[in-house]
Amino acid sequence: MNFTDAKVRHAQLVEEIRRHDYAYYVLGQQIISDYEYDRLYAELQELEEEHKDLITPDSPSQRVAGQPVEGFARITHQVPMLSLEKIKAARHPDEKEEPDVERRKQLQDKNTLRGLAEFDATLRKHLGKRLIEYVIEPKVDGVSIGIHYKDGKLALGVTRGDGRTGDDITSNIRTIRGIPLQLTIENPPALLEVRGEAYISKHDFEELNSQMESAGERLFPNARNATAGTLKQLDPRSVARRPIRAVFYAVGACEGIRFSTHAETLTSLKEFGLPIQTEWRICKGMEEVLDYYNREVVCDYHEKHDLRSKVPYEIDGIVIKVNDRADWERIPPKAKAPGYAIVHKPIPWITPAETLLKGITVQVGRTGVLTPVAELEPVLLQGSTISRATLHNDSEIARKDIRIGDTVTIRKAGMVIPEVVEAVKTKRPGSTTRFDLYQHVGGKCPACGGSIVRETVAMGDKKAAAWRCQNVAGCPAQRMRRLEYFAQRRALDIQLLGGIIAEKLVDTDLVKEPLDLFVLSQEKLARLNLGTKDQPRVFGEKNAKKLLEAVNRSRDLPLARWLLALAIPEIGEESAYDLAHYFSDLPSLVCSPLLKDTVELGELRRAFQENSIGRKQRESLPADAIKKRKHRQEEAKKLAEPIGKRLLAAGFAKPAAGVKPRDWQAVTLIGPAAAKALITWSRSPLGLKMLERMEELGLRPKGGHPAKGSERGDAPLAGQKFVLTGTLSSMSRDEAMAKVRSLGGEVGTSVTKNTSFLVVGEDPGATKTAQAEAFGVRQLTEPEFLAMLDVKVGTHSPRQQDLL
Repeated sequence: MNFTDAKVRHAQLVEEIRRHDYAYYVLGQQIISDYEYDRLYAELQELEEEHKDLITPDSPSQRVAGQPVEGFARITHQVPMLSLEKIKAARHPDEKEEPDVERRKQLQDKNTLRGLAEFDATLRKHLGKRLIEYVIEPKVDGVSIGIHYKDGKLALGVTRGDGRTGDDITSNIRTIRGIPLQLTIENPPALLEVRGEAYISKHDFEELNSQMESAGERLFPNARNATAGTLKQLDPRSVARRPIRAVFYAVGACEGIRFSTHAETLTSLKEFGLPIQTEWRICKGMEEVLDYYNREVVCDYHEKHDLRSKVPYEIDGIVIKVNDRADWERIPPKAKAPGYAIVHKPIPWITPAETLLKGITVQVGRTGVLTPVAELEPVLLQGSTISRATLHNDSEIARKDIRIGDTVTIRKAGMVIPEVVEAVKTKRPGSTTRFDLYQHVGGKCPACGGSIVRETVAMGDKKAAAWRCQNVAGCPAQRMRRLEYFAQRRALDIQLLGGIIAEKLVDTDLVKEPLDLFVLSQEKLARLNLGTKDQPRVFGEKNAKKLLEAVNRSRDLPLARWLLALAIPEIGEESAYDLAHYFSDLPSLVCSPLLKDTVELGELRRAFQENSIGRKQRESLPADAIKKRKHRQEEAKKLAEPIGKRLLAAGFAKPAAGVKPRDWQAVTLIGPAAAKALITWSRSPLGLKMLERMEELGLRPKGGHPAKGSERGDAPLAGQKFVLTGTLSSMSRDEAMAKVRSLGGEVGTSVTKNTSFLVVGEDPGATKTAQAEAFGVRQLTEPEFLAMLDVKVGTHSPRQQDLL
């Protein structure tokens, strides 16, 4: 084919492919089969291969042509990308304590309706209007993006970031087929910035996680997380392999075009070839808004008229906007949000679902704790089918009187982990069976047959009695969980070593304990069968090489990461960091007499507390008993005073808050339970073996700060405690925590009266913000936080490694 004929055919192919993309992504219509579409695309590529001059930046073939980049440039938004304010209405006084789920939903709905009515009344009064026209749209649970079209051609793609600046992700945006490279408009404006949400559909997310699981990789907790992680990939070819889509709902910077209403904006975007949401509507006044809310929002997920069942993506609320754009300029903006719009995230959407508890199985965790798991009749909950849920421990089962055969309510704890809330006793049949964990497992570990003992163990922030397998080194379930924990991102970040790989490595005895990874041969790892004997599926040379490279990189990771990876009971991320910044290496930590001092000080302080005398006791106890208690308290203080003095002198403790703090009241770097756990682990057969093996393998992770130096006290954020909530655009949460700690600050997981600052990112948690308000804790926006860290825009890479 000569060049002239090729040019004509090329133009035809480009037009046809764009037409099919528009039909598929914007109109939701598939005109031709995937096979026929692929044939057109292949023909286009062949023509461009033969005639290089036909290749243009907006050709469909150029979506995946970008090369990997070193980092993302920071872009200042011409028009800030503000977030939306949530509906605020006073909580009904009876709502929190209301035991009946339906009644509690009714009270929550009343709050919502009152909040909407107040929003409408405020706007009508300000605008001097009797009735305001609104547009209602679903709020997509995705990642906010802005796309700039110059003269109709895609010129820039940027993330929302902190609302003022975002990351330039143009090369990644170009790979998303649903976003046109050129607008379908004859006379395009000089500049049109469209704003929307990138997302992965519910169906595609399940498929993606299924593929990740088959490859032995870590699963994404939700579609939004998967979308955000994908858009931050530095290689556009990796982005192109993920099923990212987008919908658009607003405009930012514009030149040569104007819209009179928000409805006109949406209609025009669709005409321009951009995908928009289908489930939006105009409401003439708040009365129609409330009617829509009651009809399509306040209902159960399985009902066919539920708003969530009508869209392919996850949504986490509804957005209500004033339709007349002329009114937007007249409505005063809020501090961080426009005044013409409001968002509502209905609480009933996270109401527990009901299903049948068919049975209970028992799992063994990395520390040997036996956890009962509910086997359920599959039920739809928050967009996913749930067939298993945690029951926490047998004490909780007994306390809640949950029985096999019960109808139970389930919810997602933290919006992710399914858990059984309670039994619906009004629906209990006569054939239910009580559950006894010890009898259920025959008094032995279900994974290894070893002995089990009932102990007090940590359950999140609380302590609870649970059964634990005593075969610490030999139990395959514990070995597998420890290996998985060893490889997690916050520990040694060993890529590809997810649950399936860990399980197969342990089952085949290639890895008996985590440190075996450092002597594992690539040849044996490549031959690892991830499938079955009848249907084998080998791990492969490429994956084996990638995994072992990650193992080798972990050699240079600092002590804090290694302390977490070793899975020592009671040692979490914060205590691992604090210990690593005090001790220079692991041997000096486990041999330190400061650990023993910390344990003894804790025991003496507990003895003092146990002998305290309350007002009522003072009135009822005999004088001799009171005298004995006071004597025991004085003895405890006398013995504790020199221990506290030693810990303070060593810099392993700080003075207690108060006007006249005593040495025995010193606040130690870690608590007595953590110190005791470290001593116990370092003297146990497992701990001794791991310490000896690390020395043999030349694994000598280093700590951060000198033990007795004053550098940390002189650091910019010394004495300041931070808690983070929501998503930061400029850095990951791990990076933010590491940066705070590197400047001498502390990082907490929950807001208390001792918290200095709550850093509030996008979509913050309601609990933490409420706690901050209750305790009077100052809340920092992301720009304020970055200013405090002295992080300048443009100097921070989104893919920066942990600073630990």
